[in-house]
Amino acid sequence: MRRWDLLRKIGVLLGITVGAIMSAFSVQAFVVQAGLGAGGVGGIALLLYYTFGLPIGIMTILLNLPLFILGWREVNKRFVLYTVFGLMLYSLALDLLKGINPIPFQDIFLGSLYGGVLGGIGSGIVFRMGGSLGGFDIVAKVIQRKFGWDMGTTMLIMNVVIILISWAILGPKIALYTLVSMFAFSRTVDIVQSGIPAKAVTIISNHYEKLSPRIISELGRGVTFLHGRGGYSSESKEVIICVVSLPELGQLKRVVKEVDPKAFMIVQNASEVVGQGFIALE
Repeated sequence: MRRWDLLRKIGVLLGITVGAIMSAFSVQAFVVQAGLGAGGVGGIALLLYYTFGLPIGIMTILLNLPLFILGWREVNKRFVLYTVFGLMLYSLALDLLKGINPIPFQDIFLGSLYGGVLGGIGSGIVFRMGGSLGGFDIVAKVIQRKFGWDMGTTMLIMNVVIILISWAILGPKIALYTLVSMFAFSRTVDIVQSGIPAKAVTIISNHYEKLSPRIISELGRGVTFLHGRGGYSSESKEVIICVVSLPELGQLKRVVKEVDPKAFMIVQNASEVVGQGFIALE
């Protein structure tokens, strides 16, 4: 058991290392090359680089120091330790990769898109490992604990302030492309953390006894029965609940149509599914 725990911790540290280096690469190779800004502490470090030529990596560490002191007292210690580890690697890689230009491009939109997606993959990996690359997420966690504010709202407010400053310093065009980069970043982080959204399907059918075995055998997905009663007919009905991946949805519809063309289906997005067959519950 101890050996497994050691291997798991090594895997976590390797994951954070890969994510931190990938994030730093995205900043230097695309964001800086396109002259874009960013949100959070990284956005402030970029503004200081553009305005005064200060090293992005060193400034990232210095700006995060008071946040770590705050986080150490208010937030989970393991989270802070993993974040310190990730931030040190990220900041070091930022300055070591300065001036890198692997893919020369003229279109700022491409820079914002590539930088956002690649940075989102890197940060998403770090988040999946239980850490972060520093920034205002620590402040947001503390504010949530102290005042009950939603983390997303707090992060939005702080990032809006940074974008407004970028607008004033870098100009409206760069600020708008920065928003594109931030959107691509946030969406990519969500996908990396939660996986591609699955579909939660509710099926109401009078032929549930024939339908459920086919779902289990042909799709390899489990089903759950809920007992219901029709509001109009007052008849008892068995409701089937199952979760499938996006590619499996078409196959599920085909099976339902073959068994009961009159079945009633409700298909909903499941932004994250944790458990057997999807993301492992740790």
